[in-house]
Amino acid sequence: MGSWDRVPRRKYHGQWISRALGRANPEHLLLDILERHLVSEGQEEPLVDFDFGHGPGNSGVSLLQSFTDRPHPRWIYLLNNGKSELTRTFRFFTDKGCEGIEFEYELSPKSSPVVLSLEPLFTIRNVHALAQENLALDGTIEKIGRPKKGQAMSYSFKPYEDLGTFNLTLSCDHGMELLGNWYRNFFYVEEEERGYPAKEDCFCPARFQVKMAPETKFSLRFLLVEEKEKSNSNDIRKHGSASPQPLSGEHSDFFHALSQSLNSYVYQDFKHRQFEGVIAGYPWFSAWARDTFISLPGISLSWNDPKRAMQLLQSWAPNVERQLFEKKSEAAILDLNCSGLDSPLLWGAALRFLLEEHPVKTPKSSPLARELVATLERWILLFFQGECPLVEITDFGFFCKRGSYATSWMDARVDGVPVTPRHGYPIDINALFFENMDFLLRNHTQLKAGAARLFKNYLEKVCGTYAANLWVAERSFIGDGHDGLNLDGSLRPNQLWALRSKFEMFSREQSLASMKRITEELLTPLGLRTLSPEDSRYKGQYRGDQATRDHAYHQGTVWPWPIGIYTEAALKYWEVSKVKATLAPVFAALEKHFYEEGCIGQISEIFDGNQPYTLRGAPAQAWSVAETLRALWLIENLKS
Repeated sequence: MGSWDRVPRRKYHGQWISRALGRANPEHLLLDILERHLVSEGQEEPLVDFDFGHGPGNSGVSLLQSFTDRPHPRWIYLLNNGKSELTRTFRFFTDKGCEGIEFEYELSPKSSPVVLSLEPLFTIRNVHALAQENLALDGTIEKIGRPKKGQAMSYSFKPYEDLGTFNLTLSCDHGMELLGNWYRNFFYVEEEERGYPAKEDCFCPARFQVKMAPETKFSLRFLLVEEKEKSNSNDIRKHGSASPQPLSGEHSDFFHALSQSLNSYVYQDFKHRQFEGVIAGYPWFSAWARDTFISLPGISLSWNDPKRAMQLLQSWAPNVERQLFEKKSEAAILDLNCSGLDSPLLWGAALRFLLEEHPVKTPKSSPLARELVATLERWILLFFQGECPLVEITDFGFFCKRGSYATSWMDARVDGVPVTPRHGYPIDINALFFENMDFLLRNHTQLKAGAARLFKNYLEKVCGTYAANLWVAERSFIGDGHDGLNLDGSLRPNQLWALRSKFEMFSREQSLASMKRITEELLTPLGLRTLSPEDSRYKGQYRGDQATRDHAYHQGTVWPWPIGIYTEAALKYWEVSKVKATLAPVFAALEKHFYEEGCIGQISEIFDGNQPYTLRGAPAQAWSVAETLRALWLIENLKS
């Protein structure tokens, strides 16, 4: 990941970031290839610019003629005063389960000859850290075998004892000079702006030189070969996927590109081969229950395989239950990725989609479906029985007790205090709680009689009272929650969980009024604001130091993922023509962002709430991609 001009501005920018090293967090392996071409005897010109604290140079960008990401990232440079056209193409590949990257270089037919030198710049560090010159790194690089002239030559490089070996392969004749150099003080300007360390050293084991005649094409490959025993127990490895659910219509190409993008987030635990999860976002997030369950409906469409998605829910269920219902202290609950009080409810929402809405139907009488339904029933009963110490089910609804935790996806904290705590009766959690009970009642004869009576009586008794206390009459929308005494009249997208639900909580008139207010004040071309600009707490820009950013994270910042539940709600209350007209500019902007901005081929985590909606946060976020895909599918399939 990085920028089109290849200038690294963050510690997360680089040509190769991988989870193939048996680590819980991804590893930053290779910053880039320092490429130079020979201008005259003893004088070379770089094709890539770096910043060493005084701003990046402009030699590389001045030679860059064009860039595209389709079908692979490709840069075209004009060298020798425009007499030579050099194309550089970047690809990922796998070889016998090992991950690798390839750089292909091609000189156009009418070009003048070019002498190109290549110096790989290794970082080999945790993605959140910075590499520094150290004596522990072994800079030895050795030839592998004795190929004949004109054949590919490979080299091995094992920088650290506890890591795998890098195999470097050049497909053409070349010269090689051993270097073993540390290049010092690469500077990442955006890290300094955020108040983080911003300088790094990179190691270059060797320099390769290739003489290119017109029409010459060659490749430089890097393959990470892990030890067999380490590979077999590797924590995280991407899993293949089936063909996506077919989609026709004007957005079919975007839909299929999103489907391919989602493959990047799914991983399989090789120690427990039935366990799959979803990486929340790159480069700094790991697998979280909430993100996995919100993303799963869209991912299941990209797989076209609801059974596999249900098996994922099955594998996550013990973790959710253990962390919410078996641990007895607040601290014990809060330190794990299944800790959200909404996790079991979002798990149930994903199950409902797979059994009721996925185009590939799964019999509700199947053993797997019955097991998952029984799990959801047990969890709802455990909430009623007070087995989660942070929750009390009252005659008003699902009550989240006060504490130092954040109750929902709006989970930013500053100095240990949640910015948007949402304790009490938050609308999204209560809507999901009611919907899960309704789902169990409507569809499943296996529900125990006692549970059926409890759920039915509770919904009849509580839901109307809860909804009446959430209505913000003076501005005609659904509030964000209630603490038992006072209404939280914030206009946020969380009410969409209630509006989209098959379980009706509000009148049609109230729902239409809320949709109008959400559309006018929260909807943007790239997603939904987390707070209305009319609110005095609204933050229109996500920037500054960590605390300042966290204060803005859910106080106006735009998130793309709620576009999925917004689309569901819109299709429920509006004619499809109005839905399409409203969302057309959103899909156009997200598609442009996907292909041209940020991390090419992905959708960012967040954007500023104010125009021009600058992209922020993680440049690749699973639920941003998954819910955009699901929104496209909903429009084309449910109301076509």
